[in-house]
Amino acid sequence: MCYRLLPAIIFERDEKIWIRKICPEHGEVEEIYWGDAKLFYKALRYEVKTKPIKVVYTEAKAPCPFTCGLCPYHMTYTSLANIVLTNRCDLSCWYCLPKDQEILVRENGITKLVSMEELASSRVFPHKVRVGSIEGEYSIPENLEVLSYSSQGKLVWTKVKKILRRKHKGKVYVIRTKSGREIKVTPEHKVIVYENGQLVKKEAEHVSIGDKLLSMFKIPEIKHNLSSVDLISELRNIPKEYYGKIYVHNIINMKTRDLKKHYGDKTYLWKRRKYVPLEVLYSTDCIEYNQKLCYMGLNAVAYKVPAILKITPELAKLIGYFIADGHYTSKDLRITVKDEEIIREIVSALESLRLPYSILLKEGKAPQIVIGSRLLRLIFKYVFKIPEKAPNKRLPKQVFEFPLDAKIALLSSLFNGDGYVIKGKRHLSIGYASTSKGLVRDLSYLLASLGIFSRIRKVSKDKNKLAKHDLYKLYIAGKDLVKLVNLIDLKTSHMKKISNLSGRREVRISKVGDCIVDEVVSIRVEDYEGLVYDLEVESPDHNFLVNDGIIVSNCFFYAERVGYVYEPTLEELREMIRSLKKQYPRGGLAVQLTGGEPCLRDDLLDVIKMIREEGIRHIQLNTHGLRFAYAGGGKLITELRRAGVNTIYLSFDGISPAVNHKNHWEIPFIFENFRKAHMTSVVLVPTVIKNWNTDELGAIVKFAAKNIDIVRGVNFQPVSLTGQMPKSEREKYRITIPEVIKLIEEQTDGQIDRDAWYPVPITVIISRFIQLFSGEEKMHMTVHPACGMATYVHVKRGSGGEIEFTPITRFVDVEGFFEYLKEKTGELEKGRNKYIVGLKILYNLRKFIDNEKQPKDINLWKLIFNIFVRHNYEALGEFHYKFLYLGMMHFMDLYNYDVQRVLHCAIHYLVPGGKVIPFCTFNVLPDLYRDRIQKEHGIPIKEWIRIKGYHTVGDAIKYKRDIKRLESTELYRKTYAGFKEYLNKR
Repeated sequence: MCYRLLPAIIFERDEKIWIRKICPEHGEVEEIYWGDAKLFYKALRYEVKTKPIKVVYTEAKAPCPFTCGLCPYHMTYTSLANIVLTNRCDLSCWYCLPKDQEILVRENGITKLVSMEELASSRVFPHKVRVGSIEGEYSIPENLEVLSYSSQGKLVWTKVKKILRRKHKGKVYVIRTKSGREIKVTPEHKVIVYENGQLVKKEAEHVSIGDKLLSMFKIPEIKHNLSSVDLISELRNIPKEYYGKIYVHNIINMKTRDLKKHYGDKTYLWKRRKYVPLEVLYSTDCIEYNQKLCYMGLNAVAYKVPAILKITPELAKLIGYFIADGHYTSKDLRITVKDEEIIREIVSALESLRLPYSILLKEGKAPQIVIGSRLLRLIFKYVFKIPEKAPNKRLPKQVFEFPLDAKIALLSSLFNGDGYVIKGKRHLSIGYASTSKGLVRDLSYLLASLGIFSRIRKVSKDKNKLAKHDLYKLYIAGKDLVKLVNLIDLKTSHMKKISNLSGRREVRISKVGDCIVDEVVSIRVEDYEGLVYDLEVESPDHNFLVNDGIIVSNCFFYAERVGYVYEPTLEELREMIRSLKKQYPRGGLAVQLTGGEPCLRDDLLDVIKMIREEGIRHIQLNTHGLRFAYAGGGKLITELRRAGVNTIYLSFDGISPAVNHKNHWEIPFIFENFRKAHMTSVVLVPTVIKNWNTDELGAIVKFAAKNIDIVRGVNFQPVSLTGQMPKSEREKYRITIPEVIKLIEEQTDGQIDRDAWYPVPITVIISRFIQLFSGEEKMHMTVHPACGMATYVHVKRGSGGEIEFTPITRFVDVEGFFEYLKEKTGELEKGRNKYIVGLKILYNLRKFIDNEKQPKDINLWKLIFNIFVRHNYEALGEFHYKFLYLGMMHFMDLYNYDVQRVLHCAIHYLVPGGKVIPFCTFNVLPDLYRDRIQKEHGIPIKEWIRIKGYHTVGDAIKYKRDIKRLESTELYRKTYAGFKEYLNKR
């Protein structure tokens, strides 16, 4: 991903706000910034002018955001500090490849290229697994190996421990590299990326154009195991209608008495002529024969094929020319060829193999060599598995096991048939063109096994009006061309163009062992529905070679995903807290503990107690809550409360199981244990993704209101889009704060209207007044107004369970009150007696409250009086039990990144070493901050296991649920009563 710092303009168009940047390398990027101009200008009215902070942690050695820490140019102190307690997580993620992705395998010693679907089709999958709401299954294969990239830079054969499969309906990413390699994976599948001399694993959805993957340069030499083919065995794959038409000749003896019972008197004819139909041979053991001496033929034809068919150079040459220029008819094989030299080669091979042929000549057309053997047609199609029609052609399935001389003959005929030579002043290469993508892939693997590197180029059919199919071109240059020319026998016309091969250089690639560093040149996203597959390999490097020869990460269902565990020590955490406290009182004493899943830490209670001891006043725990759902959950919550946790920041993406697969089934039990443990400060946190959960926003608010005895609020977070994503895809999922506000208005029947929302920096009006009134310095939320908005709504629950919302702005003149408060702040600045000012505010507060519109069950003025004058915390509790906080914070991504927002960021991360890093820097530039820091301070997974044990990572900590049992409970039904329409979304 490009991190170039660019000038940008923010402008209005079509009543929306846009941001536009122009990159000299990648061109113009224009992105929606705020989805409603009117709300944007409302937010801007509360923008706060402020000066840089006085407490800094790093020098500004480069422009923002490249030396975050905080630097002297940062404008806002920390209001909430995030601490990542661990990167361990007890939710499992599936990595998967669609069924058409291919892989080179060695099974029982035989090497072949197969699709993931083929690999799985011959196996049973008795083992069931469930990850979240996703169900799958796996098989444990025997004697199956794939190629894996080792830490020594070699591609080595590695045992496959598991083949996994599951259903997938959604997006897949198609990634193409500079050398023409391509791979198709689900968004979360990791590929190996070469960065700064190191190999890192990155999810497909986060891969960007310009990232450098690893793809094969050469693969280990494959020693041939196949000098011949057993046709009697292999022809079992042909359609059964041919079983009675193919005869096996040179039978030694047969038991005619037994055979006559089933086949009648023709048994005597078979014995006399020493042949028998193939179907009889397959169905009985009454026939004696020596397979090495047998021949096979179709019906009564004179031409026969040995039952043990040797893989000779002549046969391989014939196969190559057929793949290049041949086709099937219903009766025979035909090869179209006009080059006299090639005609002579094919005829010579046919005569050597004693096969019937004729040459068909038609005026104005190239000659056709007709191979009049229906049996050979069946062998090519069902034994060597060469498909019909040019776009489907493949090399024989057994080609990797062919003898070397047969491989050379096959390659010679392919390049003589569909090959070509490109010669320029400074360039010389040989190429092969085909409309079959699979054939070109086969050829690239075969060449790689011989130590020859090739590139692939796709020519779209759209570039040629007459073309019906895309064209795939494989080409070889440099010293690899010299290797190829010295290996194979090229026809005369090719050799004339390749007159001088001396002085050929290595191709311009960057090699890393047996692989090359291969730049990503295109990424597209496709819809996919069907089975997807993955492997778990025994390699300690957790990767394997797939499809066109690209290295991907293996399934980490049983291992931590990044290869290390990040868990700061208690002392490191203490130093982070002390670093934060340097900002006090200008900065807040509020901390959020996050992860991974923070509840996985054994010393979580000790961490919380330490943070309290260090003087932090507010601690909130960011969690999916699964550890609170069952036995012991209530006790854990109680212990957390006693240790010092104020608020649970609970992931909650929606009502339906389709959307909230993370904790939908557990929420009823989590809430029950919250109530038992008296945890009454819970904030639901939905990540909002357009076209994913945007139809459930109103329902989320109603669900929170239904549980207002424990839920204090909902904090919506519009999605931050990561990775390279086409504009059309971004438009599908992008949603901004105003659009969320409008959807909530629609889905609450206008009760929570768009006018109820105000930007975060409006609170500065209050904090400045309190600072002057108290004489104590206070924290001011001087964040950028585009970062977030919020409101409070009164909740009235009817006897029938119906809920009515009244925003506080409906009966309080918010803007009038704040203007009045600014006026009184000005009086305090001029030295007016603060008690007189305070009494006036309290007295005049009534003027800003409309008693007619105020809900009947509250007296807001009295509540405020009791809270601020009498310090009555029961009144504060009454307010929280009747009002629901609704907020939203839109964290940025690289498409809408605005440095001005970063400079005013108030939500920060604390990291080892004492730096304090803005949220949208830490997460949006992960390889500069989050991933780099966590890897630097992490423990390699092997070392972690040695110290802590296997039970602390991988499958041992992965959460598994029984959905049917959970859904059958009365508590589940009761919790989701009133939301049944959402429960059918799966």
